[in-house]
Amino acid sequence: MIPFEFEVVMNQQPVEKKSVRWLLMGLGLLIPFLIIGILFLAAKSDAKTKKQYEQQRLEMEKRIAEKEAASSEKK
Repeated sequence: MIPFEFEVVMNQQPVEKKSVRWLLMGLGLLIPFLIIGILFLAAKSDAKTKKQYEQQRLEMEKRIAEKEAASSEKK
């Protein structure tokens, strides 16, 4: 019985190696897609933030111009 048990253990090891190999190949394909997805979301968010900052900058310039016009009228 001992040789039979040894054969069973020996047969299970290659199956585990194959599953580990498939897992690593799957992760090797999945990780680049996840990175590209994250970069796409970051670029999209950055564009939105940049647009928001530009709008705020224009509003601030407008307020500053109004204050300067009001102060120059008082003098």
